[in-house]
Amino acid sequence: MNTVSESTERARRAARLADEKKAEDIVVLDVTGVCTFCDAFVVATGSTGLQLRAIADSIIMGLKADDGFKPAVDGERNASWVVLDYGDVVVHLMSQEAREFYRLEDLWGDGKQIDWQDADAAQGATAS
Repeated sequence: MNTVSESTERARRAARLADEKKAEDIVVLDVTGVCTFCDAFVVATGSTGLQLRAIADSIIMGLKADDGFKPAVDGERNASWVVLDYGDVVVHLMSQEAREFYRLEDLWGDGKQIDWQDADAAQGATAS
């Protein structure tokens, strides 16, 4: 089983990978103690089904390169919501409409928001 810090780092890495593919409104929530089936959620918005799939592929490939683990994937054919389940981290990639309808941040509002943009990521973004 992963430690909370390992889960947090995996969630932050997933958020940065989503950001590289131009995902919008990225939120990372620490749901330890609030949720019984994972430690963190990543929620991000994509503008089209094609972009959602590209974001999902980027996260899958990036995290697989990091730790060799491939997630359970649900919703690839559904253009409005893709879920990547890593066990300790669950990534929700949603259309704007789905995100407004399901309001996951409100549903899991007892979770603590995590700053996913660390100093190294911010420096890389400004250097580009």
